[in-house]
Amino acid sequence: MIRRLLLLMSAILFATLSFAQGKVGSPYSRYGIGDVNTNAQARNSSMGGVGYATPFMYDVNYKSPASIGEIDTLTFIFNFGFDAGFRQYSISNPSTKKIKTDAELSQIAVGFACAKWWKMALGITPYSNVGYSIYSPDNSYGIDKNYVYAGDGGLNKVFFSNAFNPIPDLSLGVGVSYLFGKIYHSNAIVFADDSVGTYVNSFCQRTFKISDVTFDVGAKYNIHIGDDNLRLGAYYAYNRDLNAKQYALVYNTLASAATTVIDTISQDTVKGNIGLPHTIGFGACYTYNSKLSIAADFTLQNWKDSKFFGECDSLNNSIGFALGGEYTPNRQSPKNLWQSSSYRMGLYYNNSYINMNAKKLSVPDYGITFGIGFKPRHAKTVFNVTLQYGQRGSLKNELVKENYFIVGVNFSLVDHWFEKSRID
Repeated sequence: MIRRLLLLMSAILFATLSFAQGKVGSPYSRYGIGDVNTNAQARNSSMGGVGYATPFMYDVNYKSPASIGEIDTLTFIFNFGFDAGFRQYSISNPSTKKIKTDAELSQIAVGFACAKWWKMALGITPYSNVGYSIYSPDNSYGIDKNYVYAGDGGLNKVFFSNAFNPIPDLSLGVGVSYLFGKIYHSNAIVFADDSVGTYVNSFCQRTFKISDVTFDVGAKYNIHIGDDNLRLGAYYAYNRDLNAKQYALVYNTLASAATTVIDTISQDTVKGNIGLPHTIGFGACYTYNSKLSIAADFTLQNWKDSKFFGECDSLNNSIGFALGGEYTPNRQSPKNLWQSSSYRMGLYYNNSYINMNAKKLSVPDYGITFGIGFKPRHAKTVFNVTLQYGQRGSLKNELVKENYFIVGVNFSLVDHWFEKSRID
């Protein structure tokens, strides 16, 4: 057990350093705290992101703390996953397309039973991502210049979840999460090179350092219908204002030597808060004959009242829907890998919290997912592969259309604790 705990501590430390590196983002990550992770591991992602009520399948389902209540009493699970893909950004005026690739660790988590009635999970996963660089050329008054907006960074989430089973088929979960990270935003006016030095560039750089805890609770109940099961799940996240510090720097440089600072206009540090929304979620999953599971989730977040250091950003309340299915021909097939594998598919639609152009233009995010999960014979590792294709935004109303394709791979090491050796 000591070796397992040392391995866990090393893995979490490695993950913390890796997550802090960030990844290529989206122009839409300019708003709020950036792109928010759906908190779904590979299996859930391949089913459209459902997870409030899905059954246990050798994974740490951290979308709701109540979901870990189905972990077997003697089972220890170690999850490790990463995502990679590409994103294509398009605008209509002028007609332009650009492709970027990205990759990141998506999760490291462990789950195990402390007692028959008490299950526990902990791990680390990205919570949000900021990554954009926007150039807007302008030649008003006959002077060539660019308005430049750039951002980087994001938040990571260390979670600690507990699920309790007071009665059979009922799981009550409570979790605490620690959010930390840095978000960088910068605005600039950059003039064309000028050898005479008539013009000066102006830069404003802001760094937000965030560190605070949040809480969530969940409930899950399994209703037996003959040989079938209907699972119902509910979730609530009390995401209060996060403590943060803002480091601001405003300075000027010569247009002919943009790296040379000629004047520092202001420099200060301010303490404040960054608001997160309260989140409500509901889910249902029907499992037929232990082979076919159909699940649906609904999520509501009230971003509209969230403030960023006392100011409301261009945010709306968001609504999300997810629908997914999983089919396993024969879980007990000892030799046929394809018969014992699980095949998954899902759909999702999110009415994003972003409010564009002050016209209450929402930015929809929708897509389709596929996946497969398999466990080779005599192996202790379950492999899950996810394929996701989606679109965010559109070319209408001068918005940016973002098409993305993501491949996710997850490894679940399933072992047994506290088993006594027996000799026949």
